[in-house]
Amino acid sequence: MLIWRDAMAIGHPEIDHARKHVIGRINDFERALGTHGPYTALGLFLTGLYEETSTAFGREEKIQRECSFPFIEPHHREHAELLEKIELLKEQYDELDARGDCTPLLRLLAGLAKEWITAHIVQSDLKLRPYWQNHNGIHPRAR
Repeated sequence: MLIWRDAMAIGHPEIDHARKHVIGRINDFERALGTHGPYTALGLFLTGLYEETSTAFGREEKIQRECSFPFIEPHHREHAELLEKIELLKEQYDELDARGDCTPLLRLLAGLAKEWITAHIVQSDLKLRPYWQNHNGIHPRAR
């Protein structure tokens, strides 16, 4: 089970809420996996994920532009890659039979979750924190 930590926060309510929501979805998936099995858990996790994530990424990029975040382009590419991986997972899931082997999809999802949390949320997204704080007149020591 993943746990949100304040050290993961950007300080922007919408961005932090969306990031907490991703962690919540992953935790819900883990619970559904034990309760309903892999096929149903994958379906629950993937339903609406692309649309929801695309919207959250769009809001995040808007805020990045407002803060003159210098890493907008590489960050946008990370978002595009994550969305592409979500889309691919959903397509593969849609082709899977309920009695089919979910193991390859579970491995892909585990890799995506790890990348999303460790590489994107914990590393890339946190680069925004000082720009957001500076944009809002928050002194770095007041963190």
